[in-house]
Amino acid sequence: MTGSKEFFELRAARWEQTCYPPEVRARLEAFLPQFDVAPGEWVLDVGTGPGVLIPYVRRLLGPAGRILAFDLAQAMTVEAAKKCAAPWGMALQADVHAIPFRSGAFDRVLCFAAFPHFKDPPQALREMARVLKPKGKLVIAHLLGREELARHHATHQEVRRDVLPDAQTMTFLITAAGFHVQTLVDEPGRYLLKAVRR
Repeated sequence: MTGSKEFFELRAARWEQTCYPPEVRARLEAFLPQFDVAPGEWVLDVGTGPGVLIPYVRRLLGPAGRILAFDLAQAMTVEAAKKCAAPWGMALQADVHAIPFRSGAFDRVLCFAAFPHFKDPPQALREMARVLKPKGKLVIAHLLGREELARHHATHQEVRRDVLPDAQTMTFLITAAGFHVQTLVDEPGRYLLKAVRR
């Protein structure tokens, strides 16, 4: 993370209450179908935070699907683990730059509200590609557009430099990591990148 890990550790217990009031949750639930999660998939939730996606994704996966989630902040992992239990899921503390899962393990990687905080985006993307099956899908998403997100992060000293790359740079990074970009939408209230591992 380029922002302070302690920033997230200290806020973990109240993160959902602060950042996901009912109106934001409604927007997130309406956004989820665009992630294209299919029943039976094995999904990795990268930078899960307190696991806000987990209950929604779990419903989409059905009984045969699995969701594994991780975050660098231990306190966030504790919150996520409350929503993610065996046999259908697991949450752990880990670093996106060295994902502790075997190559080709997942059908889909979700990176929601996390990508700007990665200290080495090319390495993070290479690791996300590594753990995906061939033709596996990557989704990077936010409930804010790129410029909105930059303004939001600018209000917090610890994460003020954590921004999304512009579209050209992001496309280059994604392609260099071994993906083909299918969709890149950047508009007020929504950022959505969908890519397929080559």
